Amino acid sequence: MMSLFRFELRKMLFHKKTVILLICLFVLYSLIGFATSLFMIGSGSSYRTYEELAAAFEGPLDKKKTEQSKKVYEEMNTRYGTDPRMIARSIKDQPETMLALKYYEFAGQVDEYWNGTPPKSVEEPYGIALLQSKLAELEGQGKKNSFEYKKYSDALQTLKKLGEPEFANILLWENLFTNWGEHTMQFLLFIPLAFMIAPVFAVERSTGMDNLILSSRYGRRKIVTAKLLCILVMSAVVVALYLAATFVFGFLPHASLHGWNAPIQSIPAYARSMFGVDAWQFAVVGAGWIIFTGAVYSLIIGFISSRMKSQIGTAGISLALLFVNVGLAAMGDTATQRLQPVIDFGLANVTLIKEVFGGYKVFNVFGMSVSYPVMAVCVLFAIAALAVFGVYRGQKNRTVA
Repeated sequence: MMSLFRFELRKMLFHKKTVILLICLFVLYSLIGFATSLFMIGSGSSYRTYEELAAAFEGPLDKKKTEQSKKVYEEMNTRYGTDPRMIARSIKDQPETMLALKYYEFAGQVDEYWNGTPPKSVEEPYGIALLQSKLAELEGQGKKNSFEYKKYSDALQTLKKLGEPEFANILLWENLFTNWGEHTMQFLLFIPLAFMIAPVFAVERSTGMDNLILSSRYGRRKIVTAKLLCILVMSAVVVALYLAATFVFGFLPHASLHGWNAPIQSIPAYARSMFGVDAWQFAVVGAGWIIFTGAVYSLIIGFISSRMKSQIGTAGISLALLFVNVGLAAMGDTATQRLQPVIDFGLANVTLIKEVFGGYKVFNVFGMSVSYPVMAVCVLFAIAALAVFGVYRGQKNRTVA
């Protein structure tokens, strides 16, 4: 079995073209990590100045500092417009201005923590006051034993336990989780995986060689198992390259791990997260999640490859599956509400740590409250199991006596 695995691994992963592709991907991922850091902060000296200034701002919300930052925010809006990206690009070499805008954004997070989202928002209710009003409304309707009441009650208790957000210098981690939690990451990882894994079964099937190989003395099960293990290894290698390159080369412009022990809620994109973890702990969880979801997608590609006679066809269907999921996730609120289960557990959302861990979402499973991450793990394991079963079943049917 191990000899078969090593043979398949050499054929798939250590092929000259594959090695060149991996080197190119590492260079690309490194440039992305470096460039996104420089987009956020102009230079290492700017970051060190920001870090020194931010030390005096760290901690609970200060009303005086909030008023000062509000004035800077209004001035930047007048000068550069309301587009956050334009403002960020224009002030990245101005640490004092950047700090003021970051603090103004933080003040908004604190306000949302206490008062919540607008009552008619399509988002899940968030915030102490809003959750309390929702609970009071359900009590008045005699729905104290309902699932919705329990969900809001649990959310309220979790928010109180987490406490009011505090300001922290987390530029490095904000940049890292931007690279790891946006749709760009899916394309940078899944498109290469689609082309690398497409030949696993399709090449041999296109030539008819699989009938002979699967009937060899090694046996169908051992050969298919070796190929599936190789798929998982290839997926892990590509994802590991991405994670390592974006972390290391995103770190270099900062040359500091400051904020490593800050609560994940200090990062704007994760301000609504209900998980009591620090930035470094979330980095470990996020890396594990991306590796896991990459493996599931790779097994799906393997299943498609086992049913196709064309590498291009396999890659095309795999990419179409990804694009359709991303397209569904980008649709308007009316459409997404009707297709919410498909979107929640589609590749576009379930592979993004921001979607899975960045908010509070629970599901009613036979009267029990099950969190989004737990549900996502169960669904992904089921999809992976079906893909593996489909590969074995398809190859069994092609074995000749």
